[in-house]
Amino acid sequence: MTASATERFEIRLPEEALRQIREAAGLERISASRFALDAALERAQEVIAVQRTWRVPVSFFEELLSALDAPPVVNEALAKARARADQLIERR
Repeated sequence: MTASATERFEIRLPEEALRQIREAAGLERISASRFALDAALERAQEVIAVQRTWRVPVSFFEELLSALDAPPVVNEALAKARARADQLIERR
């Protein structure tokens, strides 16, 4: 992370959690704050990626592509909408 840090984020945590974070940070030779930030950002990126990704079965995707490739099925409502659109375009 290259941007300068200007924001603060404080949390309360059990003593044992702080001990573990400090120990792990020491093993990595970074500050506890840096360690906690890196871990939180990694988890945040995982959560965001999962929430922004739609996973569907291959069969669903194949059906979707087939439906998109197929010509539209004209029904009464679609025919009326098309006729109305044609009228509006002709008036201009």
